[in-house]
Parts: sequence; C-alpha cells; structure tokens
Amino acid sequence: MKKSILLIHGWNYRNYTSQTKETDAWHNREELVKRLEENYNVYKLNLPGFCGEAEPSEAWDLNNFADYINDYIKKNNLDIDYILGYSFGGSVAIRYKTKFKAEQKLILVSPAIIRTTKKSKSFIKTPEALQGIRNYLRNFYVIHILKTNEMVYGTKFLRSSYQSIVREDLEDEVKEIPKNDFVIIYGDEDEQVNPHKVIDYLGEDYKDNIDLIKGGKHNIGVTHPKEVEEAILKYTLK
Repeated sequence: MKKSILLIHGWNYRNYTSQTKETDAWHNREELVKRLEENYNVYKLNLPGFCGEAEPSEAWDLNNFADYINDYIKKNNLDIDYILGYSFGGSVAIRYKTKFKAEQKLILVSPAIIRTTKKSKSFIKTPEALQGIRNYLRNFYVIHILKTNEMVYGTKFLRSSYQSIVREDLEDEVKEIPKNDFVIIYGDEDEQVNPHKVIDYLGEDYKDNIDLIKGGKHNIGVTHPKEVEEAILKYTLK
C-alpha cells in the first residue's frame, strides 16, 4: 500500500494569485511531482494568496499557515504519512509539526530554517509609536530601492505576511523534532539559503538527517528531480 505525502509549496511570487492564471503552485515542478506519484499518494494545496486562493484581510505568520495545514488535513479527512515542504513550505511544515505535535514525518527540501543572526535578534526594538513610520520606510526601501519581487508584486496581505515570516528562525524548533521524523534535502550550492550554516548548527549528531545534492542550487526540484526523488525514497524506505 502506497504511503501518502502532502506537498506544501514555497513562496514564489510568480504564483501569486494576482500574477498568474495557474491553478497549481507545483506546476513548475511537474516532473518531481510525477516521480513522486509513482510511489506515493500525493496531495497538494495552494496556500492563501497563491494560484487562485483567496487572501485573509490581515497578515499571517507561520502559526497561521501551520493552522491552515492542520485545518486542511482535518477538513479533508486525510491520512498523511509525510509532509514535504519546499523552501518556505519547509518552514510551515516545521511549525506545523512542533505546534501540533503531529505524527507525520517531514521531508524538507531547500528549507528556510536560519533567517537571522542572534545579534540581529537582540537589536534595539522600534518604539511602538514609531512602528508605523518604520514599516513605511522599510516597505519603501524593499519595493522601490531593492525592488524585491516578493514585495513589488505582492498584495498588502502577501507583503505583510512575507515581512513576518522572513524574520522567524526555526533552528531551535528543528531540534525539537525527533531525529527519525525528518530529513533535509539541500543543493550543496544553494544560493538562497545556506545549507552549510544549517549543517554546522545541527552538528554531527544530525549528519544522517541531511542529504546534499551535488551541484544543486535552491531550485533542485526543477533541476534535479531524479536526485530529489532518490533522496526521498532513501528516507521513506528506511
């Protein structure tokens, strides 16, 4: 009997509901999905604001997205063995696992785990009275100066949510998860997240939890679908 996998996609601005007519946030990783479907029962969903999904009126953080996954599984009465989270989707999967003490095992592909440094976390906080001005200046900078695509093309919900999630570190939460309950798959040349930083943080005890794909970058789901599938099979067939 096939095991089941729920796929949680990443934060790809090209899949914003306001930017695309696509109805599947995994459309650009079709080969990987087809490979997975040969060995697993695969379930997919689009997160709010992506590929036709409506948006809440207020910004979301990782807890909100984790709640969404929990509600989706319960509402559809799904029996899920593994959750595969890609990039930002990996962050959502980690928070879901730790928040709900979920039984599903995690397959984290190019996950965003370490976002900031300890030094930046302890930086002096902006007084509440000035928070609105700070937010305006920050948004102006990333939209008009840096021209970050995730912000330039985002709605108010997506921009505000993105600003929230990129400030959440998850390295401590990863260590809350039993070692047998997750695998991390990175391209060893990932240019968006730093796999070697994650490896250094987790240490020798977690070496069997990390699978590096040689020559792969952040988008290994597109460039190395066969290698990603092999890493997943190796983990799930243990």
